[in-house]
Amino acid sequence: MTEFKSTTMKPTHTEKGTSQKSSLFNVEENEVIRNKRSIPWVRLEEGLHTSGCPLCEIVLTSAHKHLDSLLYEYVNDVSVRKKLHASFGFCNHHAWLAKEVERELKSDGQHLATLHESLLKAELRLLQEASGTKRIAAKKKETNPVLQHLLKTFAPSGECLLCASSRQTEEFYASQFVLMYSDNEFRALFEAETILMCRPHFLSVMREAHDRATAEYFLNQQTKKIERLLNQLKLFLEKHDVQHQHEPRGKEWTSWLQVLEHFSCKQGIDRLWDPYSPSNQNK
Repeated sequence: MTEFKSTTMKPTHTEKGTSQKSSLFNVEENEVIRNKRSIPWVRLEEGLHTSGCPLCEIVLTSAHKHLDSLLYEYVNDVSVRKKLHASFGFCNHHAWLAKEVERELKSDGQHLATLHESLLKAELRLLQEASGTKRIAAKKKETNPVLQHLLKTFAPSGECLLCASSRQTEEFYASQFVLMYSDNEFRALFEAETILMCRPHFLSVMREAHDRATAEYFLNQQTKKIERLLNQLKLFLEKHDVQHQHEPRGKEWTSWLQVLEHFSCKQGIDRLWDPYSPSNQNK
């Protein structure tokens, strides 16, 4: 009987490496395809159809929807109240945003009143405890004991629950930018002239870019867009000169607003947790 030897060759080291790279690429490609069928891609696409920083837009929209859901369904939720007590209410921005959402819900303030009732009771208890501290301290001859007690008991033990939610939203969608960067549809939207990531959110995306190709893509795009904005800002200033005041106005006329957004985010974004945020430089 004739013996037939297998003609199948074992893959060389190079072929193994190529196979592994191809497999990794397919995994990443499949993840991108799956992601484009998900809600995160819808949110990403919505952000990329606005002007300015898309991540700012996503965070703002998410915070608004979170508040809408919270006020409509969760004012009596124990976990929500626990977080609100830890931070002693919302931060300034989210408190007044809550007022606007309350109005949109056609409410006369009942949702926010219900949410804050137990918080106000807790505040009263702290004040009453401080009065008791004054009587006890009088016997011990301590200096300004009421102030010391208030400084201790009034200090928040947690951050604004909407700030915490916004931070998590930002972190998640920064990773989504990195995941989708190789997709042609994403690039077409992201590279549009109307899109410019603000400085803080550009850094957020760069923190998620763990490989060189991804980092270089976002760095190159940001560089091009900042160069374009600088040219528009120069043109804006030149047209204030007497010699150029007769010239028609174009895109450059909003460049100063784009610069504000670039360095400080869209109005309503207050990234108090970020050491690179202008809000924290004097703290």
